[in-house]
Amino acid sequence: MDQPVDRDSFDRLMVEHLPGALRLAVRLVGDVDRAEELVQEAMLRGSRGWQGFRGQSKFTTWLFQIVINVFRDQLRRRGASEELSDGLPDVRPNDPREIASSAEMGELVARHVSSLPPRQREVLVLVVYEQYSQSQAADLLQISLQNVRTNLHLARQTLKKQLAVYLGEDHGENGTRPI
Repeated sequence: MDQPVDRDSFDRLMVEHLPGALRLAVRLVGDVDRAEELVQEAMLRGSRGWQGFRGQSKFTTWLFQIVINVFRDQLRRRGASEELSDGLPDVRPNDPREIASSAEMGELVARHVSSLPPRQREVLVLVVYEQYSQSQAADLLQISLQNVRTNLHLARQTLKKQLAVYLGEDHGENGTRPI
């Protein structure tokens, strides 16, 4: 389709894709309140520019691009020095199986994901959580496939190191397990 959708169809698409946009935003910012603000701004921008959606890409892709752009704008406004990881408490229980089986592990992972550098976070969320292919993520983020692969690798390595202590996988300096 190469012509704009009508306003009623567009509004229906926005409502239909709102949960996905909110899920993406929560994973990007690590906080429900901030994610709701982000999605509200994205929906406002989308509604203002609704005639620009011509159906050349999936609506989800179009909306997710707006969500990611709002996320980036908020980071710039708040300043790159503001780190979301400042409030990470050290809540390591003695038994790693205990934390692995609890809801705390999910929250812990989410906090660590939200503390990744923005590009790594965007790539990881799209590929791992939203199940975009690496090439789809590259298209959505308008970066090269190699850039996606590099950022995904860096994000996974960072999370592996950060979460190893919680999972009882204490690795040495070179990243290998002690024998």
